[in-house]
Amino acid sequence: MSFNDVIGQEAAKAQVQAWINAERLPHAILVCGPEGTGKRRFALELAKACCCHAGGTDACDACSSCRRVEQLAHPDLHLLVPAAPRSARKAKARDEGGEPEDPRAPVRDFLDGVAAPAGGNISVDLLRRLQDDMGYAPVEAPRRLGLIFNADMMHPAGANALLKVLEEPPRRAAFVLVTAAPERLLPTVLSRCQRLTFRRLRPDEVRAHLTRQGVAGERLELAVRLGAGSLDRAARVAGGELDELRDQVEQFLTASIEAQTTRYWELLDPLVAGGDRAAVQQFLTLVGVHLRDLFLLAHDRGDEVALLDRRPVLLALATRLDRGRLEQAAVEVDRANDYLGRNVNLNLVLTDLWRALSGAFTGRQAVC
Repeated sequence: MSFNDVIGQEAAKAQVQAWINAERLPHAILVCGPEGTGKRRFALELAKACCCHAGGTDACDACSSCRRVEQLAHPDLHLLVPAAPRSARKAKARDEGGEPEDPRAPVRDFLDGVAAPAGGNISVDLLRRLQDDMGYAPVEAPRRLGLIFNADMMHPAGANALLKVLEEPPRRAAFVLVTAAPERLLPTVLSRCQRLTFRRLRPDEVRAHLTRQGVAGERLELAVRLGAGSLDRAARVAGGELDELRDQVEQFLTASIEAQTTRYWELLDPLVAGGDRAAVQQFLTLVGVHLRDLFLLAHDRGDEVALLDRRPVLLALATRLDRGRLEQAAVEVDRANDYLGRNVNLNLVLTDLWRALSGAFTGRQAVC
């Protein structure tokens, strides 16, 4: 792997390579942008390029340093990812016989695309340990590198502790913070980072990648459209992972149109019970896609719909809706998704959404 294997993001690649070539890597870099755009892989490639024995602006992938970074075993590389709450980790260790977990396993899983654990964060202890490690002289690379993935999930006290070291950074150390939600970081942390902003991938970039993976036909076009610039999401669509969820969304919309309170909660209760905010957000994002397609159909723009294989279902739903209310419903779904991102109580958000959708679809307020 090298920077060339990161799809798109040419501006970010050029900037990092210019820093490395001039030996002027900033002490703090923020890699931010939408999910599924290659930020995690890019951060690891940046680390490889900085540690590579070949001395160029990209990793050679042949030296021992590149191999050890890829194996997450380089002595000058320190990585943090969100961890499950301590009580959950203790319970898991107890269930598995108390065997100590390989400390690299959560990082490896995270880099492979495993979602951050529900209710988890990057603890104060981990951040303080990182600060201590970064204060030592590098063992063999020009500098020590601290990579913090999902940096928006840092514990507030830990973020404040990190701020102190960013204000007076060790001489031969650099921090790379990776996040899809930079607005959740402390403004003082943001102000001390050089920002690399990733864009959503273009449809042709996603299509070319999936084609190389053997995806073709209607499934390819569906993945490109539903992926909305996210390679991770497009891959899930291509693999059929969202098919069942789309069925649930259509039942959800039907329940909303018919003001079926019981059915609404039957569909959402499993997501709420698990406390997985990311899963609820994914569900609501897909609701938004359906509403957008219904809006396009209502305005005779059916060739632009994302849900190509659901056209009959969409047409059936469209006949039951006042198209003048679709925009209001879409606004309510977007607002609910925004509240979830701000850690508002799940039940409260979904209760308010139910009332708002019932009002949008039926013109009257629902009773929960």
